[in-house]
Amino acid sequence: MKPSKPRLSAREFRILLVRIFASLRRTDAITLGRWHDLRVSRKTDGSEVTSSDKAAERLLRHDLRAAWPADAVLGEEYGGHIARLGRTWLLDPIDGTASYVLGIPMFGTLLSLLIDGEPVFGCIHLPVLKETTYAARGLGCWLKRDGGRPRRIAVAAPRSLSAAQIGFTSVAESDLARRPGAWRLTNLARSVGRLRLVGDCVQYALLCRGALDAGIDFRIKPWDLGAIVPCVLEAGGSVGDLNGETARILERPSLVAASSPALRLAICRKLGSRRP
Repeated sequence: MKPSKPRLSAREFRILLVRIFASLRRTDAITLGRWHDLRVSRKTDGSEVTSSDKAAERLLRHDLRAAWPADAVLGEEYGGHIARLGRTWLLDPIDGTASYVLGIPMFGTLLSLLIDGEPVFGCIHLPVLKETTYAARGLGCWLKRDGGRPRRIAVAAPRSLSAAQIGFTSVAESDLARRPGAWRLTNLARSVGRLRLVGDCVQYALLCRGALDAGIDFRIKPWDLGAIVPCVLEAGGSVGDLNGETARILERPSLVAASSPALRLAICRKLGSRRP
């Protein structure tokens, strides 16, 4: 008999949520309080980082250490590691820093918990929209808006590619990039109901509640995947990389998440690499 996937108990889930929501209220004070008074610099890869990214991650790390001192942590700004056995938290304090810097409210805070390397809890928190999508494996995907009660959510009914509404984050590594990449975004655009540049974690929150049918990222990191994957799967969706692979998802450099496996694979076929 195969070993069961690691999971949180319902009680552990409830306790975790109380602490995570309290921490998110504190990080909101940083991200929203500094939003229009930013110090922006560039990382070695050319991407932007702000004083808010760093301060919010420091706060999250402090709170996680205080609550679960034995847990490992891996964050976008201050590194760390994923424990092969045991618990690891993955953190992205501001997913969508490019939007944040421009004053566009399409950014979020991502947290996830791994047990033995498997994502068991994920949280997509959108500070400006005052809503949080979160999930634990086996316990459903939920949407909580400011002041309201959580409600369980699910992806939309399956649609064909020609009727689907699909979000993506950027044209990087596609045939529309300044230096054209391998993925044929133009081919996909001619085949779908609507292709819209939604971006970053916001599109996956929309997918989980049925507003979008799929989301695409040509480049993605473990601290993003760890939060997105449990939410999409518990909402009834399907996840994989651009090659259609679903195994060892946290090691994949790209993501296609969709309301059904058929739609996900149809997207992969249309994007298909131009490389031989």
